[in-house]
Amino acid sequence: MKKSIIASLALALVLSLSSFGGTQKAEAADWSSTGSIWTSYYHSGSFYNYVYQRTAYNMTYDNEIWTTVKASSSASGTFTARLQKKTDGVWKNYKTKYPAKNGTTTMNWTVDNKKADYRVKFENSSGKKITYTFKLMQ
Repeated sequence: MKKSIIASLALALVLSLSSFGGTQKAEAADWSSTGSIWTSYYHSGSFYNYVYQRTAYNMTYDNEIWTTVKASSSASGTFTARLQKKTDGVWKNYKTKYPAKNGTTTMNWTVDNKKADYRVKFENSSGKKITYTFKLMQ
């Protein structure tokens, strides 16, 4: 409770200071929740063209990455989720899935290297805003 009050006050201060001129940039929210078996990492916000998951991750248990995306948009065109793998210091597309633009889609990814870094990139071909919440379970 004490942490959430301090976090709220800090956020209010940052928002009030950022309103004094300059270009404002929307930022997505990140949070996590730890259960008895795994930890769930969340990332939410909105985007028009593409957005990356903020932090890279590697495997902790097996060769499966369990993800869910909940999206909402009136956009036409495709909404793509690309699992990217860091190879020789460069992010390369590894696997592609097509989540629904309206609703919840579960995406489980099987990977070949538990020690490699992975991230998810969402792409939107319509250019209209997509609001989303992304969940990764490890």
